[in-house]
Amino acid sequence: MRTAVLAGAVTLSLLGTGCATKKYVAKTVAPVEAKADAANAKNVEQDKQIASQGTEIQELDRDLSSTKERLTDVDNKANQANVAAKAADQKADGAQQSANNAQQAADGARNGVDRLTKTIDGMNKFTMAKQDVVLFPVNSWRLNDDAKQSLTDLAKQAQGLDRYVIEVQGFTDKTGSPAYNDRLSQERAESVARFLTVEYKIPVRNITMLGEGWAEPVAADNTRAGRKQNRRVEVRLWVPETGSTATAAGGGAQ
Repeated sequence: MRTAVLAGAVTLSLLGTGCATKKYVAKTVAPVEAKADAANAKNVEQDKQIASQGTEIQELDRDLSSTKERLTDVDNKANQANVAAKAADQKADGAQQSANNAQQAADGARNGVDRLTKTIDGMNKFTMAKQDVVLFPVNSWRLNDDAKQSLTDLAKQAQGLDRYVIEVQGFTDKTGSPAYNDRLSQERAESVARFLTVEYKIPVRNITMLGEGWAEPVAADNTRAGRKQNRRVEVRLWVPETGSTATAAGGGAQ
C-alpha cells in the first residue's frame, strides 16, 4: 500500500514535471521558431532581392555588352572614317600637286610660246650687219680691184650665216637720159650680184637688186667729185635680229 502510494506520488510528480517541461519548452522554443521563421522569411525576401538584382545585373551585363559592341562598331567606323579622310587628304594633295605641275607646265609652255614668238618676230625683222659702196667710172659697170676687195669681205662674212639677204642698189649720175641711166644702174647692180654669185657661191635667192638710175644722189651732181660719188652701187648685208646676228657681229658700215 505504501509502495503503491509512493509510486503514485512519483507518477504524479513525473507528470507534473513533464507538464512543466512542456510549458518551458513551449515558452523557450516558440520565440526561437518565430525568429527562425522570420529569419527564413527575411532570407526568402533577400533571396528574391538577390535574384532580382542578379537579373538586373544580367540585364546590365547584356546592356554593357551591347554598348561595348556599339562602341566597337563606332570605333571601327571612326577608324574607317580616319582612313578615308587620310586617303582623301592624300588624293587632295596629289590633286594639288598635279594642279601645280599642270600650272608649271602651262607657264613653261606659255613662256616657250612667248620665246618662240619673239624668235619668229626677230627672224622676220632684219638688221644691217654690213654696208659697202662700190664706185664706177663714167658709163662703166665693170668692177675694179678695190670694188672686188670690198665685195670679197662682205661675201666672206655672209658665208658664215644661216639666214641673210644681200641688198644691191645701182645708181648713176645725172649725165645722160633717164632711160640710159636706168639701164646702166641695173647693169652695175647685176655686175655686183654676178661677182658674189660666181666667185663666192652666194645663192641668187639671197640677193635682191635694183637699178634706180639717178634717183637718190648722195652728192651735188654739178661737180666732178659729186658725180663720182653718185656713180655707185650700195651693197648691204641684212641678218635676222634673232639667230644669225651673233655670227654677223663685228661687221659695220664702211
